[in-house]
Amino acid sequence: MVVAYGPAAIILALPLEFTSRLFGQPLSRWLTALVSLAFAYLLLTRRRTLVWPRRMSALVLGVFVLSAIGSWLLTRAPGSYKVAVDIATYPVIALVLMNLLLTAQQQRRAWTAFLVSGLAVALIGIVLYATHLTIWAPNPAVVHRLNITFADPNITARFLTLCAVAAVMLYAARQSPAWLCAATASTCALVVPMTWSRSGLALFMVALVVAFVVSANRRRAAALIACSLLIFVASTTINPDTRGRAISAGQTLITAVTGTAHNVSTPAASKVGDNQDTFALQDNRRYLIAAATKMFLDHPIVGVGFGGYQHQLVTNYRRFIPTNNPKPDTVSHTAFVTIAAEQGVIGILLMLAFLVALAWEALRSRRNVLAIVAATVIVPIVLYSQFEARLLEEPYLWVCLALFYGAIQGRRLLRVGSHTI
Repeated sequence: MVVAYGPAAIILALPLEFTSRLFGQPLSRWLTALVSLAFAYLLLTRRRTLVWPRRMSALVLGVFVLSAIGSWLLTRAPGSYKVAVDIATYPVIALVLMNLLLTAQQQRRAWTAFLVSGLAVALIGIVLYATHLTIWAPNPAVVHRLNITFADPNITARFLTLCAVAAVMLYAARQSPAWLCAATASTCALVVPMTWSRSGLALFMVALVVAFVVSANRRRAAALIACSLLIFVASTTINPDTRGRAISAGQTLITAVTGTAHNVSTPAASKVGDNQDTFALQDNRRYLIAAATKMFLDHPIVGVGFGGYQHQLVTNYRRFIPTNNPKPDTVSHTAFVTIAAEQGVIGILLMLAFLVALAWEALRSRRNVLAIVAATVIVPIVLYSQFEARLLEEPYLWVCLALFYGAIQGRRLLRVGSHTI
């Protein structure tokens, strides 16, 4: 029972980041530990056999992870222990989940849980917005923005975008209840602008276009996308605050390439008289990317060490931090830039090779609808990570990889008849 329904329970609990204050760790991590122990028990009693993802992308990703761990062991920069633990444990968790998501029934149960979690978070967001209440506000800089159950409103916008993409594709392929898909996509479209996330305002529409292109039934996908975009535009334009944020959303797209757009993370001052932030439009990414570029040029082959960007910025590369900013941002927001700075040419080439191999495998598996859904949801994760980081540290990346490899490997095992679920 634990391994049968555990993956769905984990997915339902993933958005509940605020539970870390109640249980010491987010609830999803405790559930993951329980499910992993149950799966280990089944392995020890030989009621299950361990299945490995036999794909080139998985092999390249494994090499990248080993390279990152080796890089960290050689440097062990202060403050990098959390990301080191993440990169070491997330692949193992993904492997466990993949082994528990090998049948179409298990996959559909997981995707249903994913849609339900998105719908629930969006509905809670509507209530919080209407009542001016909050579940938690861990960062004073985002206290006036809608983060709902997440610590960061930008991550909230990313999560809702992922749910909307999944809803559109599952609706088009008739793999989930139509009412659930429609409700999830619509409510996510309504709430994303309430997060005041410039990256969310820019990438929500981009992600839906990607979903339309790869959907199994584009006519059905177009119908739901049209309704969702209508709600999204109305929610953005009616609210003066979100309308102001939308003006600069286009500049957000330029940030990943040039580093010259406005700061995505810092909220604009509210119309109700909140204190003006002198540095609300300070371009943090300009110096963050400049410092990362210098790190890469100084250490082009292996970088400064996995997880070492922030420590290097506040020590050896402190000259890049503006002296007129009393609260400078020292965390890189651009995933590829961070990888290049921390792991050099080796790291960035391995990451690009992984993404190319994954795209090729998804293209070859285009008739496997559930695999295509998982691969497509990874696209906005990669796009968002160029504005708000959290690529390798994004739990949903590893959940989607587990679903992708599970869909492919499960079909292969079913075809050759070598495994019994």
